[in-house]
Amino acid sequence: MRIPLDRTPWRVRGFLGHEWRHHRVWGPLREHDAWLPARVPGSVVDDLWRAGAVPDLYAGLNTRAIEWIADRHWAYRHEFRLAEPEDDQRAWLCLDGVDHSAVVFLDGVELGRVDGMFVASRFDVTELLRAGTSHVLVVVVEPAPPSEPQVGHTSAVGVHKSRMTYGWDFCPRLVHQGIWQAAYVEVTGPARIAEVAAVPSIEDGRALVSVAVEVDASGNYEVERVLTSPQGEVLDGLVVDDPQLWWPNGHGDQPLYTLTVTVWVDGRVSDVRELPIGLRSLDFYPVEDDALPYGVVVNGRRIFSKGWNWVPLDLAYGVPRQERLEHLLDLAVAAGVTMLRVWGGGLIETPAFYAACDQRGLLVWQEFSQSSSGITSTPSDEPAYVGMLREQAEQIVPRLRNHPSLAIWGGGNELQAGEGEPLDDRTPVLGALGELVRRLDPSRLWLPTSPTGPAFLNRRDLIAEAPDNQHDVHGPWEHQGLVDHYALYEAGTAMLLSEFGVEGLTTPRTLARVVPEAERRLPTRGRPVWDHLGRWWNNEDLVQRCFGGAIGDLTTLGLASQFLQRDGLQYAVEAHRRRTSRCVGTFPWQFNEPYPNAWCTSAVTWSGEPKPAYYGVAAAYRPVLVGAVCARQSWYGIPEVRLGLWGLSDTPIEAATVIARVVLLDGTELARQTFPDVRLSGSVPLGELRLPTPAECFVVDLKVVADGNVLADRRYLLTGAEDLSELLSLEPQIEASEQNGRLTIRHLAGPAAPFVRVLDGRPLGSDADGWMVCSDSGFVLLPGEERVLDLEWAGVHGDRLVTVDGLGVQERVIRCR
Repeated sequence: MRIPLDRTPWRVRGFLGHEWRHHRVWGPLREHDAWLPARVPGSVVDDLWRAGAVPDLYAGLNTRAIEWIADRHWAYRHEFRLAEPEDDQRAWLCLDGVDHSAVVFLDGVELGRVDGMFVASRFDVTELLRAGTSHVLVVVVEPAPPSEPQVGHTSAVGVHKSRMTYGWDFCPRLVHQGIWQAAYVEVTGPARIAEVAAVPSIEDGRALVSVAVEVDASGNYEVERVLTSPQGEVLDGLVVDDPQLWWPNGHGDQPLYTLTVTVWVDGRVSDVRELPIGLRSLDFYPVEDDALPYGVVVNGRRIFSKGWNWVPLDLAYGVPRQERLEHLLDLAVAAGVTMLRVWGGGLIETPAFYAACDQRGLLVWQEFSQSSSGITSTPSDEPAYVGMLREQAEQIVPRLRNHPSLAIWGGGNELQAGEGEPLDDRTPVLGALGELVRRLDPSRLWLPTSPTGPAFLNRRDLIAEAPDNQHDVHGPWEHQGLVDHYALYEAGTAMLLSEFGVEGLTTPRTLARVVPEAERRLPTRGRPVWDHLGRWWNNEDLVQRCFGGAIGDLTTLGLASQFLQRDGLQYAVEAHRRRTSRCVGTFPWQFNEPYPNAWCTSAVTWSGEPKPAYYGVAAAYRPVLVGAVCARQSWYGIPEVRLGLWGLSDTPIEAATVIARVVLLDGTELARQTFPDVRLSGSVPLGELRLPTPAECFVVDLKVVADGNVLADRRYLLTGAEDLSELLSLEPQIEASEQNGRLTIRHLAGPAAPFVRVLDGRPLGSDADGWMVCSDSGFVLLPGEERVLDLEWAGVHGDRLVTVDGLGVQERVIRCR
C-alpha cells in the first residue's frame, strides 16, 4: 500500500551553511520562522516564485538576479498523520527523486542521506511509525553540486545530474534543486516486492510474457502472476494466443495488458505490484555491414524513425505539468512522430512521461545525463565517477525496462575524444554503462553516444570527402542561406540524422510575455535582454540578408524568420526521408523548449504553442509525400530551373496521378506536367520539371491524386532573384472566418499570400489557460484559393481568439464561438 505525502501542505525554508542544524528544523515551529508554502514534487525556485519571494523567473533578465538560490540549503518540512503499522507489517519512507542530495529526518531522527537525483531512496521507518500517529518529515536539500555549463569540460563533471540548468543555449542558468519526484510511505506485509521484470516475446502468432520477480523477505512466501487483457479479461497464464500487439504511432494501436504480481505470506496478501505492459517484438538492423543497427523493426515491420529531440518540459522540471506534458506528446502524435530522443543534457525522464508515451505509441531513445561541453567532451575516467554512474544505472535501467515505448539506451549527447571524434565503449564510463544495459535490458539497442559517427557532422565538405562515413551524424543547427541550405541536404548521405535544426524567432504572444515592451524593436542582436533570451540562435543578420536587408520592424522579422525555419526544416527532413534505401531516421532539433526564449531552434514554444516549423515537419512525416529535388532556393544567375520530382508512400498505392505546376505569385502558370498511373511504394522518382528561370519569386505546386482525392501536396517558394525581398512588398487581400471549429481563409485579391500564419490570439499569462492547435500554419495561399483549417481548443475556458497574419497580410483577430 502506497500512502502519498502530498495531501497536506509542505513548507520550505532557506539556510546558509548549516544554520538548519542550529535551528533544529525538525523541532516545533515558531511563529516568526520564515517558512514558505511548498509543493512536493516540485522545485525550490518554483516554490519561491509562487510565494512572491523572487521575481518572475520567466521574464526579462530575472533569472540572473536569483542564481544565488542554488548556493543554499533548503529544508522541506511536512507534518502528517498515519495509522501505526500492524505487528506483521513493514513501513518505508520512499523518496523517488531528490535533486541532488539531501539529509532526511523523521520525528527528529536522522534516517540518512540521499545522493543522486535519478535514484530512489528507501528508509525503514516501521518502528518510528509505531511510536505514534503524528509525524514530522524534514528533507534538507543541499546546495547544488558544482558542474559544467554548456561550454566547459565534460571531464570536470562529477555528478549524474541534468546539465541544462547550469546554463545552456536554450536555458538560462538557474540550477535546479528540490524534491522532484514522489514522496510516500509504503506499507507491506513481511515480504515486499523489490523488482519485477516482464519481457514479452512474439513467435508464431503467440505472445509469451516472461516475468521475473525479486522479493525482499526473510521467511517463506509465494508469488502469483496474473495477466489481464486490455478489455479487462483475466487470462489463463502468461501465454497469449492471438495477442493484441502494441505498435508505434501511425502503424497500429497501443493496447496495454496489465500484469499483477502478488506476494502471499501464510495465506495473506503481503504486497502487490501492477504494471501495464505492451506485447510487441523489437529488433534492429544495420543499413550496411560496417554500420551500427540503427534501423528499427517492431513486430517484424521496419519502421522509419520519424523522430524529434525532446528536452525537459521546464527549467523548474520538478513541478508536475501533466496537462502540458500530454499536450506536447499529443502534438508529437499529430505530427506523425514515432520516436523521441530524450537528449543527454536533460533528464532520465519521469514515470508520467513514459506512461504517456506507452499510451501514444511514441518510442523513446533515452540517454544517460552526460553531454558535450564545447571545449573538451570526454567524460571523467575517475573510478569513483564510473562506479557512481554504474551503481545508479543498476537502478535506472530496471525502472524503465518494462515500458513498451523504450527502444534505445544512449550513453550521452555528443561525447567526443576530440573535435568530431565520437566516443565508444572503450571509454570507461560508456563501457560500464553498455555492459550493464546489455546485461539488464538486452532487447534494447545500446548507442554509446549520439552521434556515433564515424563522421560527426553533417557538413558538405565532409560528405564530399567521405560520403560513406555519414552513418549517425549531427548538425547543422542553423539555416544555411538561400543557396547552401537546400544544397547541403541534397548532398546528405546520412543513415541516421539524429540532431539538426533551424533557428527562428518565437511567437508574438511569447515575446509580449518575456521581453519588456521598450525592448521589442530592432535590432535584436547585441542587447542584454535579447542576448539573455537566446543569443546563440539569433540569426537576425541572416534573415535580413535573405530578405535583402529590407526588414524594418520586429513583426516582419518574426514572420520572415519563421518562414525560413519552417521551409528549411521541412526540406531537410523530406530530403533524407526520400532516401529510403539508406536513411532510417531523422530527429530534428528540437521539439520543445524549457524556457520562453525569444530565439530558439524549438518547433513548439515553452507555453506549448506550435510554431510554423512544427507544421513543416509534420507535413514531411505524412505517410504519402510528393516533392521536388531543389539544388537551391535562389536560382539567381542560373539560366534554367531543373527540378527532379519524386513521390513516396509508406504503403503501396497502385495508381495515382501526380500534377506538377510552376506558378508566379500573380497566378500566372509557367509550366505544368502530369504523371499518370504512378505506382508509389517507398520512394519513387517521377521525372524532371524544367523551365527558364523566372526573374522573380515563383511557387512549385505538387499534388498526388487518386480516385478524385488529394493524397499529398507540397509547395516550394523559390526565387530567380538574389533574395526574397519581393515578399515584403506584396499586399494580398484575404479574409478569415470561423464556424463550428473550422477556420476558413480566403484569398480575395492581389498576389499570392506567401506565408499565412495562424496563431493563438490570447495573451500569454495567467488568464490564458490551455492551448489552441490549428491543422496548419505558415502556408502559401495562391490567388483565388480557399483553405479550411481545423481548430482544436484544449483546456481553454475563457475567450477563444485566433490571429491570422503573414508576410504582407494585414493581421486579423477572430473571436471563435
